[in-house]
Amino acid sequence: AVTEYTEYGTVNSGYINGMFGADAAYLGTENGKVKFMISGVIGLVDSSLVQVVNISSAQSISYYIVSNGRLYHYITTNITKNDYATVLDNGPAPNYLNVGEQYYSYDGHYFYTQDNFGSMLDDYNQGSRNYAVNSTDPYYNYFQYLPMRSKTKYSAEQIDQIINGKVTNSKMTNTGSIFENCQNQYGVNVILACAVAANESAWGKSSIAMNNNNLFGLNAIDSSPGDSANTYSSVESFIKTFSETYMSKQYLNPENWVYSGGFLGNKGSGINVRYASDPYWGEKNANIAWMIDRTYDNQDVYVYSIGIKDLIGIEHTNLNVRNEPNTTSKVIHTTKNYSNQSFIILDDTLRGFYKIQSDAVLNSDRTNILNSGNYNYNDMYAYVSSDYVKKVIGKSSGNVSINVPEELKNVIEYRAHVQEIGWQDSVNNGQVIGTIGENLSIEAIELKVKDINSLGIEYRAHVQ
Repeated sequence: AVTEYTEYGTVNSGYINGMFGADAAYLGTENGKVKFMISGVIGLVDSSLVQVVNISSAQSISYYIVSNGRLYHYITTNITKNDYATVLDNGPAPNYLNVGEQYYSYDGHYFYTQDNFGSMLDDYNQGSRNYAVNSTDPYYNYFQYLPMRSKTKYSAEQIDQIINGKVTNSKMTNTGSIFENCQNQYGVNVILACAVAANESAWGKSSIAMNNNNLFGLNAIDSSPGDSANTYSSVESFIKTFSETYMSKQYLNPENWVYSGGFLGNKGSGINVRYASDPYWGEKNANIAWMIDRTYDNQDVYVYSIGIKDLIGIEHTNLNVRNEPNTTSKVIHTTKNYSNQSFIILDDTLRGFYKIQSDAVLNSDRTNILNSGNYNYNDMYAYVSSDYVKKVIGKSSGNVSINVPEELKNVIEYRAHVQEIGWQDSVNNGQVIGTIGENLSIEAIELKVKDINSLGIEYRAHVQ
């Protein structure tokens, strides 16, 4: 059954279906309500709706373990049995976790050993992570926290090969070009959209998918999924509706009430907050994205740099998103008070600000949000204070700014040799060389004096 709760520290309401995750961390009671933590959210719930069980009586508790270099999440759906119905691949394991040792975490970012289980509960109550094995280095599942406003490197043909290799004669068969077209027009990442479709529709083979052309379970509420689910004339029209209306205009639109961050996320932040009662819905979609990406030698993983707001998860900062990198510029919108929100960092070289990919569809001068599904990746960007956002995934931008004295700006010219691109055109006048937000390394730099044979240049580089 679905259990409704109120998030501790905010007025946000939420809901969880216990059939997808049976255990939560018990944090005592407050004002007659049971305080708990699960899937990144601390909530208050009526005591009649939950059962408090001593850990010594539980036959199974959800845990994480490292195997073959990957981090797996074993989720129990019945604590009275030693039975883990769900095992999710969270991607490459961080090096601070030991192979074969069980770790516990109810936010998926900070991990605790069995000996520190009680200390984990103390940390949750105190708003700290002092006893975690990675207290200063939180882990973020890349595909779970990659914003939808990103692009895949895979072609439509490769997407078809992946889908058709997984299942035959389904509603997802040969839909690669449809997903790709919707990515390019509505700004919804192909891999992430495919992962949601595969999770919601059993790779296009569910009865709702086959009978209703509904791959994403839209309006398939828990109490009557078959009866309430929307019906569409074709799979193509449905994928378009999902991308344009449900994602671009609603879940990725900060002015819409369902917006909790434009990434899959969990119950603390992201699309999972309002989209699904399953507390591990975002993680399950990410699990499929990892599988898709591994099929073609990991082309998509770690392509983007990701920054996170409110790393502990209890800060609830309502951060300003601005149209320029200064405090006097227009506030386009705020992030609302959801913690652990993620951003694609396009440029980390600005003083005091990060340039980010905008979740919102913006007007031409990036001062207002448009009620449109059409998205332009190049023109839709914004800025947030770097004081509130920490880069947790990705490299620094592959670019260099050459500080040229004013009297030599038209005399000195320079260029960069960039990974996958080669030599760029020469520039001068203090312009930036390299790329921004593409994680492409600068492999060489050339400087020269323009048209003056009697002068030369000395320069050096600091190399990784």
